[in-house]
Amino acid sequence: MSSKTKFIAIGVGIAVIIVALASVSVSNTSDTQLKTTPDTVSTQGLEQGNIAPDFSLIDPEKGLISKKSFQGKPLFVFFTTTWCTPCQIGAQNLAKFDNEKGGDAFNVLIVFVDDKETDPQFIQWREKYGNDDWYIAKGIEMASTYKVQYLDTKYVFDKNGIIKWVDVKPLPYSNIEPVLGSLLET
Repeated sequence: MSSKTKFIAIGVGIAVIIVALASVSVSNTSDTQLKTTPDTVSTQGLEQGNIAPDFSLIDPEKGLISKKSFQGKPLFVFFTTTWCTPCQIGAQNLAKFDNEKGGDAFNVLIVFVDDKETDPQFIQWREKYGNDDWYIAKGIEMASTYKVQYLDTKYVFDKNGIIKWVDVKPLPYSNIEPVLGSLLET
């Protein structure tokens, strides 16, 4: 076989492979677009739009709670300690918003991440900075699952457990309505 013939054969082979790969790629893209809708979420993860990972905690007064305990209402999850001052201020802002919405429009779960803190400290913190209907629990394992690196980490789930917002900055009152407002309308 001449070198010119080999060159043409290799070129044709490469062209066939490129066309085959392109058609598979287009076919897969079309299938995905047909099967996926903006409201359909099937991926569990920690990013906005993912299904939030499951968790199971013990509230010292309410007993066993899990992600399923909060289905049907939006859930505001707040990772903190009893001594985090910016977190205390954020919790007071959240409590004010919660009270303005009637106190039952959404659920709040305060997850304490300092292993040295105790249930009585959590209850005292909730009495001082939050609302009586808020859930509280030690959640070091949950913090690990949710890859919490900073105090004041917050997640908001919609009524179906889909993550709608993640934040690690202090929580000013003005940020709460934009985050929860649209979830409370549905």
